[in-house]
Amino acid sequence: MAFSLFSFFSVVVFAITARAQQNNSGLITLGSSISPSTHPNSWFSPSHLFAFGFFPQGKGFAVGIWLVGKPDTIVWSANRDKPPVSSKATLDLTSDRWLLLRTELGDENLTAIGSEPAVSASMLDSGNFVIYGNGSSVIWESFSFPTDTILGGQNLSSGGLLVSSVSIQNHSSGRFVLAMQTDGNLVAYPFSYPRRTEDAYWASNTYQTSALQLALSTEGWLCLQNSTSCMHNLSSSSHVGKHETIVFRATLDSDGIFRLFAHRFTGKSTSNISIEWSMLNNQCEVKGFCGLNGYCSEMGTKTDCYCYPGFHFVDPENKYLGCYKNFSEYSCESRKDSAMLDKDATLEYIRLEDPPYMVLFLGSSEDCQKTCLEDCNCAVATYLNGTCWKYKLPLRFGRKDSNYSSTAFFMTGLARNNAPPTPQNLTIVTKSRKSMILTFALCLGSFSFLCFSIAAISVFKYRAQACRYKRISQNARLNSTEEFNLRAFSYEELERATDGFKEEVGTGSFGTVYKGTLSAGNKIVAVKRLERVVEGEREFQAEMTAIGQTHHKNLVRLLGFCIEGSHKLLVFGVLLLETACCRRSLEVNASAADRILLSDWVYSCFVAGELDKLAEDEDADLMSLERIVKVGLWCIQDDPNLRPPMKNVILMLEGTVNVPVPPSPRQVI
Repeated sequence: MAFSLFSFFSVVVFAITARAQQNNSGLITLGSSISPSTHPNSWFSPSHLFAFGFFPQGKGFAVGIWLVGKPDTIVWSANRDKPPVSSKATLDLTSDRWLLLRTELGDENLTAIGSEPAVSASMLDSGNFVIYGNGSSVIWESFSFPTDTILGGQNLSSGGLLVSSVSIQNHSSGRFVLAMQTDGNLVAYPFSYPRRTEDAYWASNTYQTSALQLALSTEGWLCLQNSTSCMHNLSSSSHVGKHETIVFRATLDSDGIFRLFAHRFTGKSTSNISIEWSMLNNQCEVKGFCGLNGYCSEMGTKTDCYCYPGFHFVDPENKYLGCYKNFSEYSCESRKDSAMLDKDATLEYIRLEDPPYMVLFLGSSEDCQKTCLEDCNCAVATYLNGTCWKYKLPLRFGRKDSNYSSTAFFMTGLARNNAPPTPQNLTIVTKSRKSMILTFALCLGSFSFLCFSIAAISVFKYRAQACRYKRISQNARLNSTEEFNLRAFSYEELERATDGFKEEVGTGSFGTVYKGTLSAGNKIVAVKRLERVVEGEREFQAEMTAIGQTHHKNLVRLLGFCIEGSHKLLVFGVLLLETACCRRSLEVNASAADRILLSDWVYSCFVAGELDKLAEDEDADLMSLERIVKVGLWCIQDDPNLRPPMKNVILMLEGTVNVPVPPSPRQVI
């Protein structure tokens, strides 16, 4: 019995020892698995400098590589634009599908799959995660697919991109891109399609006949090199560690600035971080840092974003998202007939680096102000040294520059003609005029009392009849039937049309959408039932206003509504995909395999920068097309929480707010 127990414990100790040796070697064998909720949740490099596995992202987890420290530094992420996964997800190393992510929604490959089967994998001390095939050949490595960072010993190849993250906490694709162009020039742009030369805010100016690549050495040298040598040195580190470990990384940060960092490890998981080199020292030089309709201002060492007159922040907690228009536009004739602008709608030292639609040479700032007022397309005009630049909305790339002595005039409205008089224009009321003023005041008071009496009687009569029109009066506060010619449905009518809300076709942020058929004409409709009463009522009014005023051949039309107590519903028409896109959602006889599924083909064209394929023979504005495609991809996300509310859709379509880069939609037919 004692021998049996000894044998058993010997086997257990041997197994634990063997496993520890396997982990220490850094080799990951087939069948190995990690999960956020169990141990292990990551695979470490031999020296524990780097780890590959699950890290917190939003309300779930993402897969990536991080430099171990306090806090950890994410240096690579897989499928960065897909929604976070839950704690129940697992990541397996398999022979045929390599890295396989298993979630409640199904299985997903984290890497492209080659023909050669995987044999093992390893998280290296360089920060490179590699998958080995037969004969220890590397069949995939993370160094070949950088996201926003390159590490010591890693290159950014010709034609490659670094795309910034949204923020330190959110590692999805952000707003800026660093491109290693095929002409040998390293250039930073705001993330947009197509990229325009004039939008660049930094460039290495290293034009070459042969291709260059951006290389970061393990010693901290950052340079542009050809196949044989370094052609242009960007920076070098001053740190030489004899008794310490130094890890270098170059990251395009979420603020759009490319920086070289040195992590000096003096103890276990303890490092000192220093900036060795920075692309720019002035944050406001990054075009688009403050989003649309916002401008950047630097005061001393502090940089902040501000809105132009008449605009408010989309999100005051995230000012970089830009600003939206918070005023009603006057008609073109009203602008032309007025001789005076709102004096508060003027700013000094404003530089707009987006190309204007018109440039004029005028003698004074007043002339510049006047010509913008008389031009219905003009949203703002800037004047400097006899030159007047006129711009349309949205306003991009704005900054306040104390060395740029311009004056900017914003068309936010007209000055009041009944403004209070200034102190120098006040007159003294003499005693001889007091009696006249008293008489006038008594007459005015009597007239006011008479008007009040008439109004009170009218209100009383109205309230006496209000009971008969209770339902209509509830709807009337939206002014929908008059303004948009919408039909007011009863709840019973819509319940019958949807067969008791039986067939669900989708779920939005504030309710569920059901398929229905109106009894008159057997017309198919989509009925959205709001399910959050307090929050939903505000959203209901916003959607009524936004959709009712929107008319477009590719947008579903709002047909009617229902408000009965806590029941709030919207009734939409149905738009077939073949009507909007001139083809079906599923085209079996497509000319190429990647064109069979419409959503997949559109997303592939977007990622590849080939949106002109969607326009075919039509003469389309590619910038507008890109914005529409991105909005459409957000609206067909399989996860309802990712779909934007209608208010945001309208703002994005109008160009008032930036449209973030959408993740790949699931296959929808």
